[in-house]
Amino acid sequence: MNGVVLLRRTCVILLGIALIAAAPANAAPDCSPRPAARVIASNQGVLESIASDKRGRIFFTDTDASRLLRIDRRGEQPVVLKEAIDGILAVMVDRDNSLVLGIGNSNTDAAADNGNAGLMRVDPDTGETIEIITMGLDMSNGITRGRDGAYYASNDFGHGIDRFFGGQVTDNWSTVETPNGLVIDSTGRYLYAAQTFKPASVARIDLATGTSTTYAEAGAADVAAGPDGLTRDSYDRLYVAANGAGEIWRVNRDRTICALARGYPTVSSVSFGGGTRGFPSRNLYAVTFTGQIVELVNVLD
Repeated sequence: MNGVVLLRRTCVILLGIALIAAAPANAAPDCSPRPAARVIASNQGVLESIASDKRGRIFFTDTDASRLLRIDRRGEQPVVLKEAIDGILAVMVDRDNSLVLGIGNSNTDAAADNGNAGLMRVDPDTGETIEIITMGLDMSNGITRGRDGAYYASNDFGHGIDRFFGGQVTDNWSTVETPNGLVIDSTGRYLYAAQTFKPASVARIDLATGTSTTYAEAGAADVAAGPDGLTRDSYDRLYVAANGAGEIWRVNRDRTICALARGYPTVSSVSFGGGTRGFPSRNLYAVTFTGQIVELVNVLD
């Protein structure tokens, strides 16, 4: 995805959120305790997605330059793993420790629901393409994988989540309005989806049936917060990149929402670190469209 296309995507997201409502600042209460937050890298491009592997390395996608990058430990310069990746959005660490990328994405194709996106598997050490897992997805913006091996991919410009399982793509397997970041709970029963271009909310989908219900909904003051990326901890608390609000939220088990961090405009994705060295699993990491990588310290202290 070139810079012009991504700029259009960024503008569409901001405009869409603005059209929902004009939300006052600081509507969600602060989480207690609220972790220290610091910017650990800047000017990295237009950043869409972040993930971390068991070695504590972080991987992130720069959609402006159509590339995948890696940082092994704090203070080091990013390594460009792969370039010229058409329509790159999501990055995910798969269960064999390979990386899965969402590719072939565009706003136009996503809105048309025409199946031009897909999933690519990449070596996390060399950046070499291992395989094209599938094409035929409407958009691979948020991606995740179930215990049975099924891949799920979201389309925030559409009305559903696609599933790839047993060699076949099921278009709009679950009907969810404007789904974005995806994560599966610790039991493997539910899939959660952040919902961007509607009053700010998170949907819960039963993986056995594909039935969707609203799990958490922001208050009226946060209606335009634009939930984007999504992850969870071992307690099944959810963490949301609230793009329009410039905040990082936690959704507690009682479905209440609090803010872990504020003041990071166009925050797009969140991921816990993956190891004890490098970027540790107790810290939460976020990226923004403005090229920042943000570290929230001891979120799981």
